[in-house]
Amino acid sequence: MNRNFYILLFALIGIVGCQTNSTNQRIRQALESFQVEEGMRIELVAAEPMVIDPVAFAFDEDRRLYVVEDRGYPDPAEGGNPTTLGRIALLEDTDGDGHYDKRYDFATGLTYPNGILPWKGGVFVTCAPHIYYFKDTNGDGEADIKKIVLTGFNDTKTSQIRMSHPTLGPDGWIYVTGGLNGGSVTSPDHPDRAPVTYTAADGRFHPETLEFQVTGGKSQFGLTIDPYGRRFGTSNRHPVMQIVMEPWYLRRNPDLLFNETVENVSPVEADAVVYPISKAVTTADYIPKLIGRSHAGTFTAASGLVAFYGNGLTPAHKGNIFICESAQNLVQRQVLHADGPSFSSEIAEHGKEFLASTDEWFRPVFAQHGPEGGLYIADMHRKVIDHPSYVPEEMRDKLDFESGKTDGRIYRVIQEDFEPSDRDTVGNVESGASVSQLVRALSSPDGWKQATAFRLLLEQRPKDAIALLKDTAVRGALPESRARAFWLLRLFDGLDTETWKQLFADSVATVREQVVQLSASDSGHHPELIPVLLAAADDESPRVRYLAALALGEVTSPDAVTALARIAAKDGANKWTRAAVLSGVAARTSTFLETFGALRSIDTAAFAAVMQDLGRLLGHGGTVSETRAFFQRLVSTDRIEEWQVSAMLGLAEGLGGTLYAIGGSAGTSHLDRFIRGIKEVAVEAETGHRLRLRAIALLGFTNYKQSSDILRNLLDAQYPPDVQREVVGAISRLQDPRGAELLTEKDKWSAYSPNVKPAVISALVSNKKFLPVLFSAIEKGTVAAAEISSVDRVRLMKSEDSVIREQAEKLFGELEGGDRMAVYQEYRSILEQKADAKAGAAVFQTHCGVCHSYAGKGGQVGPDLTGVKNQPPDALLLHILVPNYEVYPTYQSVVVRTKDGGAFSGWVVSETENSLTLRTAAGTDEAILRSNIESLVNSGLSLMPDGLEQTMTKEELANLIAYLKEGNTK
Repeated sequence: MNRNFYILLFALIGIVGCQTNSTNQRIRQALESFQVEEGMRIELVAAEPMVIDPVAFAFDEDRRLYVVEDRGYPDPAEGGNPTTLGRIALLEDTDGDGHYDKRYDFATGLTYPNGILPWKGGVFVTCAPHIYYFKDTNGDGEADIKKIVLTGFNDTKTSQIRMSHPTLGPDGWIYVTGGLNGGSVTSPDHPDRAPVTYTAADGRFHPETLEFQVTGGKSQFGLTIDPYGRRFGTSNRHPVMQIVMEPWYLRRNPDLLFNETVENVSPVEADAVVYPISKAVTTADYIPKLIGRSHAGTFTAASGLVAFYGNGLTPAHKGNIFICESAQNLVQRQVLHADGPSFSSEIAEHGKEFLASTDEWFRPVFAQHGPEGGLYIADMHRKVIDHPSYVPEEMRDKLDFESGKTDGRIYRVIQEDFEPSDRDTVGNVESGASVSQLVRALSSPDGWKQATAFRLLLEQRPKDAIALLKDTAVRGALPESRARAFWLLRLFDGLDTETWKQLFADSVATVREQVVQLSASDSGHHPELIPVLLAAADDESPRVRYLAALALGEVTSPDAVTALARIAAKDGANKWTRAAVLSGVAARTSTFLETFGALRSIDTAAFAAVMQDLGRLLGHGGTVSETRAFFQRLVSTDRIEEWQVSAMLGLAEGLGGTLYAIGGSAGTSHLDRFIRGIKEVAVEAETGHRLRLRAIALLGFTNYKQSSDILRNLLDAQYPPDVQREVVGAISRLQDPRGAELLTEKDKWSAYSPNVKPAVISALVSNKKFLPVLFSAIEKGTVAAAEISSVDRVRLMKSEDSVIREQAEKLFGELEGGDRMAVYQEYRSILEQKADAKAGAAVFQTHCGVCHSYAGKGGQVGPDLTGVKNQPPDALLLHILVPNYEVYPTYQSVVVRTKDGGAFSGWVVSETENSLTLRTAAGTDEAILRSNIESLVNSGLSLMPDGLEQTMTKEELANLIAYLKEGNTK
């Protein structure tokens, strides 16, 4: 060979060597940048070029590592054609040292894949609009089976808010997040099935039948299921959310006005504190002139959480939840505490994170179990992790969304003194493992091995496993092992009565939970289980009692009603248990009411809460005779107690008429006396606050002449804001124009605090009879047109009523016709002037605090603004002056018209097939039965009004921005 060849060869070797040394140096620096909890160590499992842009991963039974690489992220900010850079990598550790050294491109040509789950030698992959199944059948490391098993998931929004995280539940279904999205889902294998069409919600599919169902939950990019089937999701500002209720339970009672499915387990928004050690936390810090002061922040990009049950950490870590926070380069550990049917959680160590890095490129997005019981973490490793769609357009070219697209790491956190010899040896899950080895692996202390054994047994369904599973279910040393064995027996149809009863008596409540929730569905085959289920109504565990309530709703015997009443008497103050009980009494409300009413040794708050909901149920679905009998019972006593007021309020809300219309001609004298008593309760200084609010609300079902004097007196600044807001609600329900005149009296209007005025505005714009009074007040200058939200202004300007439309166009035309971006450009000069953050706090309180919270104070109508201190002043000004520039899907305003003449605007807090709840600009939640909806329109707009610059000076606006950038968050 000639001399030039050798020169070229050595040059290439030198280049590769330099690149390798450079990569090794970056890895060393990355490892040195970590601060990990005491007693732990962090190890590198794989790094570029072995893995690039990992966003999810899963180990198969042979410890091969499937990695989802979202190389195309971010997708185009303004639409356009998606890339097909996404792929699935298959990694192998050929020498068993824990570091992966061999790679296959298992599947390529994907758009934005984001989740993976092994199944029967292949993997399910989520990549909206599809869920794929890939499998390698010839052993070459590349999938040769490539099929779409489900399709129709929405992919029109940015890629980080799409369906993701396929997770196997103990019931044999695979659960996925909705990503704040919906879809119209079909299976190409089953073209005869009708599409499952839904809006933003989580879902599940069966891996064998490919049936898809909508579930409870509204998770974004994160989903975890613990060994007991308790499901937790996450969204950016809500680190840990438990899916407590499933919609199929709520469907049992169409008259039940309850549509929540999720409980915020962790502190949220401004209270969801994190402790970063890096300098950069958001995109603002990449722009030198806009860098804000670095200090402890809050969750802004919570994702990839996992309920941890490995043995590679310490016993204290078992059952904890770990949440990734990519924007601030950390992973937080939270400890769960039982809280009735649900949980609460808190950070394990205040002031310090489980894992944090000074490296601003460390972007943890996903955490999961893995071999040796450690906590494995995917680091997407990008300079900028934010999606450009959520960055002001004029700022995008200043940010580097490309750097890091050739990088990626996967780490493992494990006890500092862990050695390979410490590997668990209970059972075996590797290919070729026997049935007995797999069943023994269910008792492994390693959560990954347990879960893998469960999956393999579920895939294989071996008949000779049943005897072994019965023994594990009853005698297994670990409660999670007993729970997994129970579910497998149930799925294999291998349970007998004796095993059922033994598990009912398990000493650990989490095992009893499994048995109770399934006992009703199997009681047809095992009627002898009914007495045991009835006894669960008195279980010492609130969650067991909650699940017993859900189960007893399927049992038709009279004894079931009695058991439900006992649960309500004990736990009725808890909204979840109350909903569980009432969801199961649809056809027997009167019987339940009679039984429950006879139980007088009940907590006062529980009794009142249940009676209010019962009144509402009778109002929605009871017969005339049932409602009249209930009504007479309430008004025919000399003494007014809280439960009576609550029950009457529920009945009135359910029927929607006045108390006189509800009672009919009979018993008018009793009703007159009852109303006099209600008025006394409303004004009596010694009245309990909760009872006073309910009494005021009930006055909204009398008539204006009868109650106006009390309502006028209570609409005074000397009373707390919630009392005044309740008065406004009562006036609105009375629908008398004289009430609108009271609300818009000049002295009253000027005295409303920021916590009260939005409720008044909401009442005025949602009641057709009040609109002429509102328009007159605007013409007189009492009310400013800019105080009305853009959504309501536009709605009124498009009214079908020509008189309303013409008046609205006259009053609001200039505001809605103006060029908001021109206003923004005009006001940009204020960013150059000196501003007073302290003075800005007062501006925030006056103009923003009723709807938004900041540093733990304020309203809950719009997004929490604590994190915006890291945003550029330009962006803050833009969103203040042009609130509809970009509206996050969650906060897009929906306008609902009801059949009884109501009109409501707000964003959807929760919804089920029966009802939905809107959070209005007043900060109130309006629950609306779907059967009462005449029309529903998603405006795509914000509830925040345009024209805020007309309500403050330029100096005040500059001060407000200074406060948001530098305000005290301590």
